[in-house]
Amino acid sequence: MSAEAIDPVSAGGAAYVDDRLDEARELWEGAFRDLRDAGQPAAAARVAALLAELHWGGLGHPSIGRGWLERARRLLDDSGPCVEAGYWELARLACDRPDPVDVEHSARRALAIAVEFGDHGLHTRALADLGFSLVSQGQLATGFAHLDEALAAITSGELHDPFAVSTTCCALLSACDRAGDLERATEWLQVVRELVLAPAGGRPRMLGAHCQVALGGVMCAVGAWSDAEAAVRTAVDRATGATASQRTQAAARLAELHIQRGRIEEAAQLLGPIEDDIAAAGALAQLHFARGDAAVALAVLQRATATLGGDVLRSADLLLLTVETALACDSTAEADQAVARLHTIAAHADAEFVHGIADLAQGLLDASHSRTEQAITGLESARARFGRTQRPLLDARACLALADITTSSAEAIAAARAAHAVAVRLDAPAIRDRSAAVLRRHGASTPRSTAPGVLPELTPRESEILDGIRRGDSNTQIAARLYLAPKTVEHHVSRILTKLGVRTRTEAAAVAARTDPRN
Repeated sequence: MSAEAIDPVSAGGAAYVDDRLDEARELWEGAFRDLRDAGQPAAAARVAALLAELHWGGLGHPSIGRGWLERARRLLDDSGPCVEAGYWELARLACDRPDPVDVEHSARRALAIAVEFGDHGLHTRALADLGFSLVSQGQLATGFAHLDEALAAITSGELHDPFAVSTTCCALLSACDRAGDLERATEWLQVVRELVLAPAGGRPRMLGAHCQVALGGVMCAVGAWSDAEAAVRTAVDRATGATASQRTQAAARLAELHIQRGRIEEAAQLLGPIEDDIAAAGALAQLHFARGDAAVALAVLQRATATLGGDVLRSADLLLLTVETALACDSTAEADQAVARLHTIAAHADAEFVHGIADLAQGLLDASHSRTEQAITGLESARARFGRTQRPLLDARACLALADITTSSAEAIAAARAAHAVAVRLDAPAIRDRSAAVLRRHGASTPRSTAPGVLPELTPRESEILDGIRRGDSNTQIAARLYLAPKTVEHHVSRILTKLGVRTRTEAAAVAARTDPRN
């Protein structure tokens, strides 16, 4: 490309990741016309591929995005072998494509092209997309090895294009999100914030928004629901710089949190505009189930699992929901099929929690057929796996299933109390109520929280933040101490004031002081 053509393309990339989407579109459309008219079809094709992602993921116009992708392909057909063909392979963000097997094939083709033409930026992006695709297929060890290599390239300063940096980081964070890997996500988020976002004053804004979506996803998986809600809420807001795709993911995740906490109508309002998006399938099915429409929930799940292709991690969650929903509908054939699929995908995955999901599903199926001993074996295996992989909500579901089928009253009480403890900690009313019912059935009392200095209406994280308010710390100081984003703390503070029935931080501090056992 000529120097004249490079400026608008790079400027468009900077505008795109900073949420100035109309500016990016104008710059790229102008560059496309100039390059095409100058007889540079390969360079024009690369810009057309950028416009495809802008419309598809950024603006939420998939038809226009497909049109630009086709324009790029036609130009490349007339160009012969070129590095731009590799960028065409990665035109859509990996996390926005439904089938990770397709992403893997695209990434491997792009990687070969990057090696052939010595393009380090393309090589890094292809490595990240390949790693993400393998993680999504349940091949965590190999996938994260590729992602670690891509992260090393970013931290060494080898990538200078903000669009390439941002899209590579998106693949990194999305993989952590899919896998629910809290330790790795914490490290990678810190790297992204310190080495990419902080030096640029919080830009690219799109990447900052994706950090919040990914953090929320990981926090959901490990049961830190208050932190998850605070993180995800920031991405729903258009002012944060989130793309249309990121806002959809955030809305679906927030809806799922609302359902788990019994806030059904709030979830329905969030899901209404995005019911046709695969990202909303799990939450939508849970919404229908909570409203008593199990047959509709089952239809949503069957359509979604047929669409996801080789996406092992997302399919596993949806297939477990399918088993639970099918059994509630007395659709044993559908439950059998879902369990069989879970065992098949688990056999090719090195993600232990996927094996735990398969064990849980098998245990539920065995219990429905009165195969009590087999059910107990499967459910206990699932509990062990969920404990090792920090999946408290799944563990609670396994506990409830054990409590329902065990013939020992003492064992049923122990399992129900364990589920109840998780439900109280996560503020999950459905599991809390079910476990309390089991305890009443066995003549046992419901446990009460006796933790000193913790207000019963606050979550543990909110109690930590209230303690900071009591000390007079600012949101920034609290965020630094707890390794949170200041915006996350701000959302927590708003909820704390509402829960305590006060209007100011001073009033909240006074409440904290009165309940502090050290006083």
